[in-house]
Amino acid sequence: MLESRVEYGMRIELLQEGTMSRHALVVVAVILGGLLQAELAQAQPLAANSAPTANLPPAANAPPQVGTAPFPPMSPQEQKFLDDVLNYWQQRSQAVERYRCTFRRWDYDPVFGPANTFKTYSEGSIKYSAPDKGMYKIEKTLHWTAPTQAGGKPTFVQRPDDVGEHWICDGQSVFEHDAKNKQLIQRELPPDMRGKAIAEGPLPFLFGADAAKIKHRYWIHPLPVPPDVKGEYWLEAYPKTRQDAVNYQKVHVIIAQDDFLPKGLVIFDRNFDSVRNPARSTFTFENREVNWSVALQQLNLFNREFYEPKPPFGWKKVVEKYDVPPDVQDVAPAAAGGINQARLPIDSPPRR
Repeated sequence: MLESRVEYGMRIELLQEGTMSRHALVVVAVILGGLLQAELAQAQPLAANSAPTANLPPAANAPPQVGTAPFPPMSPQEQKFLDDVLNYWQQRSQAVERYRCTFRRWDYDPVFGPANTFKTYSEGSIKYSAPDKGMYKIEKTLHWTAPTQAGGKPTFVQRPDDVGEHWICDGQSVFEHDAKNKQLIQRELPPDMRGKAIAEGPLPFLFGADAAKIKHRYWIHPLPVPPDVKGEYWLEAYPKTRQDAVNYQKVHVIIAQDDFLPKGLVIFDRNFDSVRNPARSTFTFENREVNWSVALQQLNLFNREFYEPKPPFGWKKVVEKYDVPPDVQDVAPAAAGGINQARLPIDSPPRR
């Protein structure tokens, strides 16, 4: 039976009520959208913010680099540990050619849902093919339903004809299945975003992790891991730019030491407050597979996941141009600051 555990700064909740189990956490970046509250289809290009330190534009054209991180300064040992984790993560993720996993997702919304548990529980799958193809699909969602009688227990039910979020990126466009309006929306990516829309999406933590880019976009530091938890690295990241901060307040990432890929993630709502509004989405990434051996026929079957989808019967296809907002370089007021230099890749997982 799964039990709840709450750890410093990060929640990983493992709940079970009746016959339904809930395990929490996630990929901050899961490519994509439902991928959390910032959808891949709404990802902003990084422009100057995405470049490593050596390639930054002149200071006169760059966002202001002043202020402090929203957490206490790190010690030299903590800074070195963070650099080691990020650089080894980059080293490992750059070797990923194919990736697939299943995920579980918990959405907490105490304003429009229950105050002491999640509003929805979802299960789905993620697939990725380097460098720019990805798929995110929710296959089942259970909704919290209030008890019918006073003192009764709430239930979690799947609604008839409930279609979950479904996103596909084929490298040229992002396709969104809008079940509510029965539309397949194709958003054509501009040339400068093709080939990197996934890695430079709203949460660049799942695919193509780049240490310098992550530290340029986020205030990031390690979180302590409880003594009873082994083989995990925990990180907390606050966005520096307005286009990221408008979508979420902060992100917690759990990296598994065995494959050095995210195994869990928590995305905190931009108005998150631990007491008044603990709204967040948590994910766990399970059954993770990377670069598995496949025959050509099997590889073709896998790649079909990223072909342009056909509209379901009775749906309408809508084609749009990707709209680039004008303020992609604005630094969020609470997250302005300097940039740390990335270290060279290391040969073995970092240790504390």
